[in-house]
Amino acid sequence: MEPTVHRTSTANETVSLRRRFDKKILLVFALLASISILIPCASYFLDEDFSGFEVVSAIVGGLTVSFLIVGIPIYVHYRSSGIVSRRGILRWMAVFSACATTIIVIFIGIAAVYYPDLVQLGIFTAGELVVAGVAIVIALFVVFLFFCLALYLAAIGAVGVLSAIERLFTPRVMKEVARLSGNIKLSLIDRAIRWLFDIPDVLDTKTLSLSPTESRRGITLSDLRAPVFWQLLFGFVMGIYVSFNPFVSDRSPAALLNLFSLLTTASLLFPFLILPWFLLRKLGASISGQAKQFTLYNGLRSRMFQSYFAVGTLFILVRVSVQEIAVAFEVYVVAFATFMLVLLGSALLSTFVYLNYFENALAEDIAKDLEGTEVRVIAREPIG
Repeated sequence: MEPTVHRTSTANETVSLRRRFDKKILLVFALLASISILIPCASYFLDEDFSGFEVVSAIVGGLTVSFLIVGIPIYVHYRSSGIVSRRGILRWMAVFSACATTIIVIFIGIAAVYYPDLVQLGIFTAGELVVAGVAIVIALFVVFLFFCLALYLAAIGAVGVLSAIERLFTPRVMKEVARLSGNIKLSLIDRAIRWLFDIPDVLDTKTLSLSPTESRRGITLSDLRAPVFWQLLFGFVMGIYVSFNPFVSDRSPAALLNLFSLLTTASLLFPFLILPWFLLRKLGASISGQAKQFTLYNGLRSRMFQSYFAVGTLFILVRVSVQEIAVAFEVYVVAFATFMLVLLGSALLSTFVYLNYFENALAEDIAKDLEGTEVRVIAREPIG
C-alpha cells in the first residue's frame, strides 16, 4: 500500500509544480503581450503616419517575439519530458538547414549563369571563389540553423502558453458542461458553452465522462495528419474570406502582399483555435445517451441554415471580388500559395511540439483534477 501512496504523492507534487510554472509563464507572457499591444496602439494615436495595418502587423510581430521569449524557459522546463530525443530534433533541423542552403546555392549558380549582370563572379580568382563559396555555404547553414531554433522556441512558447491556459480552464469548463442539464435557467456563460460545443438540448450533460486514451509513446505522420489538416483548412478559408472581403482589402497587388504577409506571420496563432479540439479527443470527453426526443426536422433545419449561410456568404464574397482580383491574379496566387506553404510548416511544427512535450501531461493533469467531481473519469491511464 505504501508504494501506491508514494506514487500518488509524487504525481500530485508534479502536477502542483507544473501549475506553479504555468502561472509564472502566463504572468510573463501577459506582461510581454501587453507591451506588444500597447506600444503599437499608442503609436497609432500619437503618429498620424502610423496606419491601422501597421498597428496589426506590429502587434502580431510583437506577440511572436513574446512567444519566442517565453519559449526559452518553457523548453528548459519540459526538455526532458519530450517523446522524441533532443538529438533527433537537432538532426532534423540540420537536415532542413542543409536542404535550404543547397537550394539557395543552386539558385545563386543559376543566376550566375543566366544573369551574369546580377551575379558577377568573373572579378574573382578561382581560389577566391572557392573560399567565398565555402564561407557562403557555412554562413547560410548557420543562419538557417539558428532560424530553425528560433522557430522551434517560438512554437514551444505558443503551445506552452496554450497548454497552461488549457490546464487552468479545461477542468472548470468540463464541470460547467456537466451542470448544464441541472440548470433550470441557463446563464449567459451556460449558453456560450452550449453554443461553443454545439451540445443538443436532447442530451443529459450530467452523463459527461472522460476516458483518456493511453499515453503516447511515439509520434508518427498519422498522428500529425488530422491537426495539421484542420489548421490548413482553417487557414485556407480565412485566407479566402479576408482577401476577398472589400472591407479588409482593396485587392490591389500591394494590399494583397501586405495582407498575406500578415496572415503568414499570424500563422503561429492558429494552433490556439485547433489544438484544443484534440485535447478533448485525448481525454475522451463524451456525453452519453439521449434524455428526450430528437426530431429530424430540427436537425435538418439547423444543418441546412448553417450550410446555406456559410456557402452563401463565401459565394457573395467571391462574386463581388472576382473581377478586381483578376487584375492581380498572379500576385494573389503566389501570395496565397506562399501563405499556405508557411502555414503547413507552422502547423507541422506546432502539432509536433504539442504532441512531443505537452499532450500526455496535460491530459493526465486534467483527468486528475476532475476525479471525484461531477465529471466521471473512466479507466485513466497513468503516464509513464
